[in-house]
Amino acid sequence: MFYGNFKDGRGEKFIAALALFKDIFGAVYANDNLIGLQRSTGFLQDPRFKDAMRAHSRTKQEASLGWRLHTLCWAAGQALKLKGDFVECGVLTGFSMGVVSDYVDFVQTGRRMYLYDTFEGIPEAYNSEARSNAAIEKMNAAGKETIYDIARLRFADTPNVQLVRGIVPDSFAEACPDQIAFLHIDMNSAASEIAALEALYDRVVPGGYIVFDDYGWTGYAAQKHAEDDWLGARGQRVLELPTGQGLVVKLG
Repeated sequence: MFYGNFKDGRGEKFIAALALFKDIFGAVYANDNLIGLQRSTGFLQDPRFKDAMRAHSRTKQEASLGWRLHTLCWAAGQALKLKGDFVECGVLTGFSMGVVSDYVDFVQTGRRMYLYDTFEGIPEAYNSEARSNAAIEKMNAAGKETIYDIARLRFADTPNVQLVRGIVPDSFAEACPDQIAFLHIDMNSAASEIAALEALYDRVVPGGYIVFDDYGWTGYAAQKHAEDDWLGARGQRVLELPTGQGLVVKLG
């Protein structure tokens, strides 16, 4: 399934193009603005991954993020071989870490997971690209459950997951691990993401995994450039993934 919004008949053209690709290449993966030709996509046959995605996907858009979520699950599984806790900055409804938590059976790991978000959008002081918070405001006003409520209920049965509500990095004062094995950053703002790195990078253990959700997307180029400069000054390079994510394994 490909999730996207097409206008002026482009949807029909895209469906026709996919049919042609399938006729030529056989196996075609088309999801999340990613088209892969003749890829095995073995993760789609992983029962644990399928169960986790099925349990947490509430929308077509979430269900389309399989390859992106597989990347997070892989990094999280690798991070369990290291000392340290898990951190996500930019949580929204908790979908991503809900899938990860189920996949690695996080409740049994003895680790803690810290999830930081305002749950109200990008704060003005860190909104370096002047992005609109209208979509989040609409979600919060749409029904009885706010974004925070959805996230809180998602982890109600996972006591070692802590939601920390507030502005990053100020909210780190409420709770923050000394050692981080896995760090996921998805804040849609260069200023916010660099602020998170400034506060957390030294806590990431050698060999720890850092995943940037928006790194390779053209609409978020300011984040890529800021992260390239910041990490480059520390001898690190970000690996751009076809999913639009960026991956860093921290040097020792």
